[in-house]
Amino acid sequence: MADKRTSQARKKRKPKSLYEVLTDAVNYYVNNGWDSEKSLLSWTQKLRVAASRESPSSDVTRKHLTSIYSRLVIDGGALRDQPADGPTKVTLDKIKPSLRKELDKRIFASANLIQLNRDQAIDRTVQRFQGWVTSIPPEGVSEVDKNEQKAAFRKSVSDLDYISRRVAIDQGHKLASNVKYLLAIQGGAIAFRWHSNYRRPGYNFRIDHKERDTLIYLVRDSWAVAQGLIKPVHGYYDEITAAGEEVFCSCGAFPIYAPQKLPDEFLTEKGKREFNRV
Repeated sequence: MADKRTSQARKKRKPKSLYEVLTDAVNYYVNNGWDSEKSLLSWTQKLRVAASRESPSSDVTRKHLTSIYSRLVIDGGALRDQPADGPTKVTLDKIKPSLRKELDKRIFASANLIQLNRDQAIDRTVQRFQGWVTSIPPEGVSEVDKNEQKAAFRKSVSDLDYISRRVAIDQGHKLASNVKYLLAIQGGAIAFRWHSNYRRPGYNFRIDHKERDTLIYLVRDSWAVAQGLIKPVHGYYDEITAAGEEVFCSCGAFPIYAPQKLPDEFLTEKGKREFNRV
C-alpha cells in the first residue's frame, strides 16, 4: 500500500523548472568540482529536458496568424484599404483557396523558425554550462560568480520568448502583405506605390527601402502594359524585394488600378493620346 502511495506521489510531483535544475547543477559543481564526464553528460541532459519544457510552442504564433487571416479574409478587412476602383468581395471570395494556402505556408514557416531558434537557444545554454563546468578553478567559485552564471544560463533560453514574438510579428506582416498583394493582382492592379516606415520611431529600417519611399513600380504583364499605355520609370515590382519579404520588413505597397492615376511620365505616347481623348 505504501509503495502505491509513493508511486502516486511521484506521478503528481511537478517537474522541476529550468531555473531549479540550473540551481541544482551549479550547486553540484560548486560543491564537487568537475568530477567526471558522466556527471556532466547527466546534468546536460537534465538541462535540455527542462529547457525544452519551458520553450514556447508554435501555438501562439498559429493563433496570431489565424486571427490576421480571419480579419483580412473572412471578415473582408483586406478590402478596406482598397480604392473605389479596386477589387470587390466577389474577387476576395474567388481567391480564398489561394489565401488559405498562404496562411498554411506562414504557419509552417513560423513553426520551423521557432523550432530552429529553440534548438539554438538550448544549445547555447548547454555550451555555456559545459564551458563553465570545465573551467571551474581548483579553489572553487564565489557566490557572486555562481549567481552570475545561473542568470546567464537562464537568459539564453528566456530570450527565446522575445525571439518567438518577433517571429510571430514578422510572419504576420508577411501574411498580410501577401494577402493584399494577391488580392490586388486578382483585382487588376497595374502598379504599386512603395511606402517605407522609416519615419516610425524605433523602426530599424533598411536604407534601400527608405530610398524606395513613394516610388511606383509597374506590374509586369498587366493589361495596361500589354496595351502599351504605360511604361516603367522605376522598374517593375518583381525586380525588387516585395513589401514584407525581407526579415522584419514592415513596409507597404499600395496598389494602383488606373493609368490615369499614374504621374504623366508613366504614360506612353499612346497612353497620353488615349487619355487625352477620353
